[in-house]
Amino acid sequence: MKAHAAAAAVAAAVSLGGGNVARADMSIIDNNKKLTLDCAKNPRIELIGNHITATLTGTCAKVQIMGNHATVSGSTTTIAVTGNHNVANLDAVDDISVAGKNNTVSWKKGASKNAPTVANPGKDNKVTQAN
Repeated sequence: MKAHAAAAAVAAAVSLGGGNVARADMSIIDNNKKLTLDCAKNPRIELIGNHITATLTGTCAKVQIMGNHATVSGSTTTIAVTGNHNVANLDAVDDISVAGKNNTVSWKKGASKNAPTVANPGKDNKVTQAN
């Protein structure tokens, strides 16, 4: 399962990036994990498994959620959600991309600007500013 998920993630990254694969500092390729992730040590994080709960400390450069049923809280400059049924409660973010289905992304403020740029080409996603 883990090798298959990694191969699928690389294939997805290649198809989305036109052949240029961005390297993550940390890839979580597992299921049913609860983690605290230090963005100073690992600024680019991929969550590839299912049912992952991740708390970010500091501000990550990029978080990509490729799995399903993940919950992420904290701050990141960029978040990309390609999986389904995920929840991201962000304190700060500049760029939001939600290509999966039935995801919820809430944000409080921009990380370096007033409000994030939002791309929401997926289906039945909710992207809102939190109070």
